[in-house]
Amino acid sequence: MYIDTRNVVVTATIEGIAEAKSAYSAWTGRGGYFAWAPEYVITVSVARTLAQWCSWLTIWPEYRLVDAMRDAGIGRTGPKPIPNDNRRADLLLCWNGDRPRALIEVKRNVESWARIATDVARLQSLLSKAEGPGSFELGVVAFSSTVLGDRGDRAARDLLNERLKRVARAACALTLPGWQCGFRARPVEFDGHEYWAAAAVVLERCPG
Repeated sequence: MYIDTRNVVVTATIEGIAEAKSAYSAWTGRGGYFAWAPEYVITVSVARTLAQWCSWLTIWPEYRLVDAMRDAGIGRTGPKPIPNDNRRADLLLCWNGDRPRALIEVKRNVESWARIATDVARLQSLLSKAEGPGSFELGVVAFSSTVLGDRGDRAARDLLNERLKRVARAACALTLPGWQCGFRARPVEFDGHEYWAAAAVVLERCPG
């Protein structure tokens, strides 16, 4: 049976953020704002959900980017050399063996494109080096976003929806030869004291 691995990975990543929301709410007696949830809590929740949804994955948290590029079959020399530093990917995913296939970055409470612009640009730069022999197929910057408000507060809901629309427009305007760039999100929800959403900027290698 054919499984659209990339779509499942993106969906599971976004659902992992939603799971983090549910867990953080329960831990704090449903009084803790998701805006306060530590980023590492969200990242671990995403990793857990990926493991539950995608049994074929190998998941490596905090993996050095220079090692990830090496493992993907991309050398340090050439017109687009790999920086030899200690920056790390939040999550590195492998499937069909141990070759890296996806990089995932997780951010908390993104209020504008500027909050993730650097992460997206870094992901673009890394994936651009994979145009040839590299095994990478997917890059994701996943995030939560929240706005305080009361139930039925249309202004708060509209503010969050407009924020997501702006991020979506920026994501869909990205260009990277050989890659499709887009945006995915869950519908905005209300938990009793804040509106929240889980979303992701997605860079996916074109077929062929």
